[in-house]
Amino acid sequence: MKILSPVYLIFLPVVFLCFWFVFKKREKGFAYHSRAQVIGRLAGQSSFYRMETYLFLAAILFAFLALLRPAKGTVRKKEVKNARDIFLDIDTSLSMRTVDIRPDRITSAKKNAAAFAEKRVHDRVGLVVFGGVAYIHCPLTFDKSSVIRLIDEISAGMTQADGTAIGDGLAVAIRHLAKSRAKSKIIVLLTDGANNRGVITPEMAGELAKNLGIKIYAIGVGKTGKALYPVDDPVFGRRYIPIKDELNEGLLMKLSRTTGGKYFRATSSKSLADIYSQIDKLETTKMLSSSYVEWREFQPLLVKLAFLFFISGILFRFVFLRSLP
Repeated sequence: MKILSPVYLIFLPVVFLCFWFVFKKREKGFAYHSRAQVIGRLAGQSSFYRMETYLFLAAILFAFLALLRPAKGTVRKKEVKNARDIFLDIDTSLSMRTVDIRPDRITSAKKNAAAFAEKRVHDRVGLVVFGGVAYIHCPLTFDKSSVIRLIDEISAGMTQADGTAIGDGLAVAIRHLAKSRAKSKIIVLLTDGANNRGVITPEMAGELAKNLGIKIYAIGVGKTGKALYPVDDPVFGRRYIPIKDELNEGLLMKLSRTTGGKYFRATSSKSLADIYSQIDKLETTKMLSSSYVEWREFQPLLVKLAFLFFISGILFRFVFLRSLP
């Protein structure tokens, strides 16, 4: 309990004086009555006759307490989520159908990207897909269910243009993050190849991201050496042919290093899950908290009581009782 306006304590002697004057003064030479037939019954009950005075004293007391503004304090904790804006930039070139990562690269990439997005409770997540061309598949949003649904719709070759336009894929994400007001802006780039399509070079995109304060976490997918790629033959059905590893790790390392991010190599579904877990730990949403005291004031209640006792005193004096001459 705390008094929020202690300056009004200077009137405390006045309040004490009012009470001292009432309880010490002598009885007046008159009486009050409401009906003649009850005068005899009320005779000698001086306290009843002085009820009007007591009511006014109570009004003065509560009015004085209201001036002091007594209040009860409760400590509150305010938490602010330092949210991030994150784009998942996923390669959907045909080579993502390669089965060196079970069941295949694109399926594993989708599964782990969805799990990562689901954990970003307080962050906005967007989705960019690229093959020979790049486009935004989902704008930045807090709606994780929509992001996960759209990740599930991704398929290898969905851009209808084969190739790997890493620079364009980054540029699309950077263009949207440039408008963001978030303090932390991140691109998680996942690819299994080298840049061989597009208008914007990865180096240009990396410099642009650096200037805008955007970090790039690059993930290279696929085992080193040759891997099996499924081919659907109209005569012999599905068969697998070996393809060579074209991942440009030097480029991805440079992009990550330039922007303050980090490069990872995923050679299995488990290692890919571990990589997303590491990124999740590196980019944990910060909780900014502060404590404050919330005061609950009793002034409104005290003012109402003072008014109630004041009105009761008036009614008691002029309605319930009448003065005898």
